[in-house]
Parts: sequence; structure tokens; C-alpha cells
Amino acid sequence: MSTSDYFQPCSLGDEEGLDYRQREVLSALSEDRNATYSFQGLRRKLGLHQEMLSRTLDRLEEQNLIERTEDGYRIGFERHTPRPDVAGATLIETRVVAASLPQETDPIHVLERLKGRWFGEFRWLGYSITSSNLIMRWISDDGRIQLRAKLHGNALAINAVYSSGIEGERAMRSAFELFELVTSRTSLMPHAAS
Repeated sequence: MSTSDYFQPCSLGDEEGLDYRQREVLSALSEDRNATYSFQGLRRKLGLHQEMLSRTLDRLEEQNLIERTEDGYRIGFERHTPRPDVAGATLIETRVVAASLPQETDPIHVLERLKGRWFGEFRWLGYSITSSNLIMRWISDDGRIQLRAKLHGNALAINAVYSSGIEGERAMRSAFELFELVTSRTSLMPHAAS
């Protein structure tokens, strides 16, 4: 079963000149307008062959619908795509961890320590930064589970996103593994002088 069976793409409407794959990729990038997704993360999320994804991303970039950054791909800033509604599978999002990191925790340092990191069966998907939040994302090898670590100040929340109760236990266990990774990486950070 492909990733698309679990996290099905949604339609953005009739985008003139876009084929199904382009709409599928654009939809995935539009889920969070502030997010930057890695190439491999998108490949796992969408269940696409790397050559197919590469060609699709190139076409979308040529049309100025997406931007390529040093960290991956994101929706173009000029793009005014409404947030899509997910069609198909109902996703379950569960808060697994809520914790406080040391008061002096710098979200940018946390991102630099975790960006691109793999753990267990989870691969780096991407991140988004706003003025108040950092959200980092990982996806399982089979694309069935996503983990989101949200840092707001020093408050850390880890959510698991999955499509069936069968995946729930695996998702919860993996969220705690992610918590251990985050806390071990943040404990290695230099602390600000008092």
C-alpha cells in the first residue's frame, strides 16, 4: 500500500495547466504555508518515485509556484493558495508529549541540531518557523505516521499524526523516542550566561 493510501492528497481546484502529480505536490506543500519540506521527506509523504518527484518539482518551480531553498521546497511566497481540506482518510492527531525545556532554549539552535536527523524508522520531513513557533516534522519509512515537534518559547509539544487506531501504539512509542532525541540534543546546547 502506498503512502497516498494513508495521507491522500487533496484538490486545490482546477489549476490551469497543472497535471495530477503537480496538484498533489502543491497540495502537500500547501498544508503549512510556512513549512519547508526536504526532497526525501516529500517523496515518503507522497509515495512518489524520486525521478517523478524531481520532474514535478522542477515544473512547479519553473511556473513560480514553489521555491527551492537550501533546506528543501516550500510554497512560493506569491502563491495565494487556500489551505486545502484533506480528502479521503481521516487523520488522527494526538498530543503525546507536553514538556518544558530549559528557559534559555533557543528554537533556532534546536532546529540546527535536529534538522535532517533520522531516528529509528523516522526520517526528516521538514520544518516551519513563524514569529512565535517552530514546528519540526518527521515521517515514518512507510509514510503511515508523521510526528510534529512544536516549540513555543521553551514549551515543547509532540503530536503524532496517523490514519488508523492500529498505528496509534507505534505512533505513541515513536513520539517518546522523538522526545528523547529532542531533550538529548537540547541538553548539549550552550546555555546563555546569567
